[in-house]
Amino acid sequence: MERLQQARISDERQRGLMDMMGGVLEVKKEDILRMVIPQPPFMAKADALWSEDERKQFKEYEKKVKELNEERDKYRKSLEAELKKLQNSIQESTQNFDDHLKRLFERRVKAEMVINQEELKINNIIFSLLLDEELSSREQFLNNYLLKKQEEKTKTAEAIQKAREDLDVFKEHHDMLVAEDKILDRSFKKEFSDILGHQVDVLYKLFKRRPRVHKQKTQADVTSLVPYGERPGSAKLNKENLAQLMKSMDELDNINNMPEGLDPSVWEHFCSTRRAKVENEYKVKQKAACLLEMTTFLRKRMEEDDVVHHEIEKVFHELIRLQDEKVRFQVNLTVQILLKQGQVELENFQLMLEYSDAILINKNIIEDLNSVIRAGVTGEREPQLRKCLHKDCTFRGSAAKT
Repeated sequence: MERLQQARISDERQRGLMDMMGGVLEVKKEDILRMVIPQPPFMAKADALWSEDERKQFKEYEKKVKELNEERDKYRKSLEAELKKLQNSIQESTQNFDDHLKRLFERRVKAEMVINQEELKINNIIFSLLLDEELSSREQFLNNYLLKKQEEKTKTAEAIQKAREDLDVFKEHHDMLVAEDKILDRSFKKEFSDILGHQVDVLYKLFKRRPRVHKQKTQADVTSLVPYGERPGSAKLNKENLAQLMKSMDELDNINNMPEGLDPSVWEHFCSTRRAKVENEYKVKQKAACLLEMTTFLRKRMEEDDVVHHEIEKVFHELIRLQDEKVRFQVNLTVQILLKQGQVELENFQLMLEYSDAILINKNIIEDLNSVIRAGVTGEREPQLRKCLHKDCTFRGSAAKT
């Protein structure tokens, strides 16, 4: 029973809502667009068949339709006004947003510009520091290398001085031996002046004869570690070579080689004199060989000294160049200048640009000078200027053709 009663109540509410309020609890303004006034049933008949009541109903119907259309027009106009208002508000908000976004973008561009400028300054400072550090390290390396070469130059100079002193002493001894050898050669005939002349000539020929011996070892063959001076085993080697030479003289000193009619005592004296001459010649040869070796050693030391001297001069020139470059970098500083966009742009890039002697001048000064020049060439001077320009262009054209 309760379910049926509740169903009846709900059914009555639904039917009353549909009959009285069109199925809605609240009527909205936009619902007026969906409202339709039903036509009277008699409108299906012809107008001539209508009664007076039906004509009155038709007029009421037209009045209601007219009122509904007027309400619709008012609502449409109100909606259009609200739409325009909303569009204006949206446009104003959009414009404000765009303006604000533009200001933010300009601030961002300026901020990035300042950041880039500071980064460029930092990069220039870092580059200057790195360059200064590189130049300083290079200069320190050259100074150390110069000290090393100067020490080496001192050692080579001392070696040259000592080599020259030793060479002079050794050359003096060599000259003395050569002089003694010449004296022995010249005094031969005086030594044997008491014998016959033809015997003296025969003895002189025998005096010049030397035994055939194998090639003797020299000091340079034994060792090349020490260029000259005392060497281990050099004295022993010289004694062995001299003993071998003297042993070879025994064959020449044989009594069988003595000329006929010569006194044996004279022959013994001759043999001793010839042995002294041979021994002296051997010493002269040894001294000459050592003298040549000492001269070669001195020449090599002098060549090494010249090489070190050229290296020192080269280092000095490099240091001077490095110092000049360092001063140039310290004086020729990099300066950042802000220029407006377009002031550094050129229309013709085919020109050879050379700004080594360029000077920065204010733009207003150039514009004032241009205005003065334009004012000065107007009137009577303008044809003359055009004529000069024409001649100049003609001359340039002919020069280009030639």
